[in-house]
Amino acid sequence: MKKIVVTVFLLGAGAVAFAQGLGFGLKGGVNIANTDISSDQFTLDTKSKIGFHGGVFVNLMLSDKFGLQPELLYSLQGSEYDIPSVEGNLTLSYLNVPILLRYNINDMLSIHAGPQFGVLMSAEEEFDGDTSDVKDDFKGSDISGAFGIEVDLPMKIGFGARYVLGLSNALTDDGSFGDAKLKNSTIQVYVKFRLKSAN
Repeated sequence: MKKIVVTVFLLGAGAVAFAQGLGFGLKGGVNIANTDISSDQFTLDTKSKIGFHGGVFVNLMLSDKFGLQPELLYSLQGSEYDIPSVEGNLTLSYLNVPILLRYNINDMLSIHAGPQFGVLMSAEEEFDGDTSDVKDDFKGSDISGAFGIEVDLPMKIGFGARYVLGLSNALTDDGSFGDAKLKNSTIQVYVKFRLKSAN
């Protein structure tokens, strides 16, 4: 994790040095989260869970069209699932750091894509009416890929949508989930407020 932090810092420092425009603001919205849970013995059918995310973003424009958009977001994720006669609910909270390449199609519309690094804050499982802390069964970090689209309106308000696909197994190898593998996925719909515009 320390290597990731150092890499992110160096990328950010280099981007600031070459940035032609710097902007930042606040964002938040709804998560439609799910998990892909499987092992050699089974595949668990899961259902989407509604959560939320919120935090800050920075726009570092390297030209009129291209820039970097690092963010720091708190994100509530997880999934629901049914085992015969029993309902389960997995709640995961992450501190996520997307480092996205941004391309401005025009003055209002942009697309973005890039890696996301997550730090696990908490993990709880509700099963048959009982809630238990399962953080020890999860790795402390998670790696995902993110891509989406944004619309920036003239009055410093914007909105967007993003899909975040987990690339790494979020479970430890020696936890109570056995040899199961879990990958996160999240659809995010959000609003943003630009405290300072990049251009």
